[in-house]
Amino acid sequence: MDVLAGPRARPGTRALLRATKYDGTAHWIQPFQVVSDDGNLLVASYRARTPIYTSRGEFRSPYDSLVYFWRDRWYNVFRLSRPGCPLALWYCNVTTPPLFDGCQIGYVDLDLDVKVLPNGCYELLDEDEFEVHQKKYGYPPEVIENAEIAARELTEMARKRAFPFSEK
Repeated sequence: MDVLAGPRARPGTRALLRATKYDGTAHWIQPFQVVSDDGNLLVASYRARTPIYTSRGEFRSPYDSLVYFWRDRWYNVFRLSRPGCPLALWYCNVTTPPLFDGCQIGYVDLDLDVKVLPNGCYELLDEDEFEVHQKKYGYPPEVIENAEIAARELTEMARKRAFPFSEK
């Protein structure tokens, strides 16, 4: 399947993120407003304190978010800042490539995360969860490999301060 096939999101419209775990159980549901979509990179925004529904209950982030969803990459990047304040951090989720059906953005969360600070420091998170879920959910070897490659790619981009980590 061509990951670039399918509808483009129109700027200004709403899209709902529906992230699942590998077994299909709901993990994260979050509303966004589309900023742009070139057919590969869909950029969306989220306003602080808007309800987010997680597997652990409702959550309200204190951060405004600008989120980058590449249709051909195994990760996404959330640029987080408190309202009226400068950039706080980037939070990166290792996931399957997202699918957009015209209304919803969907992907499978693969546990690994990368936190990147404005000073260039970065940290790989949740390696223990990734190890546990490989066994629990039976991740195929290609999923494990793509997740590990994605984590390395994110840390290398952060180290080089490549887009989107070049934007303050």
